Amino acid sequence: MSSEYSAPFQAIIDYLELKDFSYTPYPEEQRVSLTMSGKNANYRFGSRITHDGEYFQVTAFYPFFVRDEKLRTSVAELLTRANYNMPVGKFEMDMKDGEIRFHITHIFDGSSLSAEIVERLFMTAYFTIDRYFPAFMQHIHAGYTPEDAVFHAELDTHAETVQEAPKKTEKPKSTPSATAEEKPRAKRVSRRKPSGDHDSPQGDLPL
Repeated sequence: MSSEYSAPFQAIIDYLELKDFSYTPYPEEQRVSLTMSGKNANYRFGSRITHDGEYFQVTAFYPFFVRDEKLRTSVAELLTRANYNMPVGKFEMDMKDGEIRFHITHIFDGSSLSAEIVERLFMTAYFTIDRYFPAFMQHIHAGYTPEDAVFHAELDTHAETVQEAPKKTEKPKSTPSATAEEKPRAKRVSRRKPSGDHDSPQGDLPL
């Protein structure tokens, strides 16, 4: 172990060496920087030990800025919607220049920083920032609403709640009812006035 490296910072270096990552160390600041290639883009990562050695932080940056100031409000809504169901970590945006990043922190109280924890934070940041990349592109360039963009990014988590509409079954064709012309006509009964010598004073009365 290098004498200029603290134990937590050395744990980060050991992990990156183990995984054969290409990185740049900044021992005086107890941080490293590196680039990781995702499915959708390449992302810049920063990792550092802060707060007197108690915080291990990983930050992943998108390779774009929201240059249009008018868009930053709606992008902030997108971040808020994405953060609402985020179990670990959070998205952040610098409202001054439109820089967007994903930030995750682990707090340890004097215990050693294990390779498992280092990998967990790096991989969580890596998969999360790559997963939501299309959402930002859809909103900024394709006109998706923040709600729709986040919904598409989280589509796999919605799959269990989406119910397919039941298929419509065709009703059996009913036999058309007989038309008035087709209906059998009732036989008329001739009603005649009874024969007699005197007519009824009220005229013919039906029997």
